[in-house]
Amino acid sequence: MKSHLTAAPALVLALMLSANVAAADKAPAAAPAPAAMTTEKGGMVSTKGDAAVSMTLSTLTAKVTAIDQATRMVTLTGPKGNSYTFKASDEVRNLPQVKVGDKVLVEYYEGILAELDSSGTSAKGVTVTEGAARAPLGQHPAGAMTQVITKTVQLDFVDSHRNTVQFHDVGASPDTARTISVKKPEFQKMLKKLKAGDKVTLSYFEALAISVKPAAK
Repeated sequence: MKSHLTAAPALVLALMLSANVAAADKAPAAAPAPAAMTTEKGGMVSTKGDAAVSMTLSTLTAKVTAIDQATRMVTLTGPKGNSYTFKASDEVRNLPQVKVGDKVLVEYYEGILAELDSSGTSAKGVTVTEGAARAPLGQHPAGAMTQVITKTVQLDFVDSHRNTVQFHDVGASPDTARTISVKKPEFQKMLKKLKAGDKVTLSYFEALAISVKPAAK
């Protein structure tokens, strides 16, 4: 797995991993699993109005129902009985501590980060970055992975009253411009600070964090 990260997702990743390790350390032996997946949504805009982020967090507790340490194949079963089998990467270096019956906390983040680009060196095209983090040896198994797809667009028209914007990718012909209606409140606030000609970097990110809690007795 690749190991390079952009600054913002790296921060999200670090917070996720530290929070999961702490949760695993403090979890009671008989901690009940939630009845189903829970979803939370949130967002914010910077004080200067030159950046905004919108993110969704989905959380699920599953049980390890099968594990093969030799092949590193693990099967998780959710509260509704649905199962998922995957191969744990080498980043999961505490895998020998995991056993059938362990509860696994799965958190999945996805969102969009928009930032006004004033660097003058806007990248052309789309870039994809991936990264991973893991718990130190000896601690409860925990890990996180992230992927970020980034591109920079140039604004052709901004209507902050109707919350619409027209833009085209940097390096592409203005004839390829698209017009969209901005729905999320945090990005509507950011629109008030933008004008035609501005360049905005958009990062679509998703991150997955997993930590193992002590199995219920």
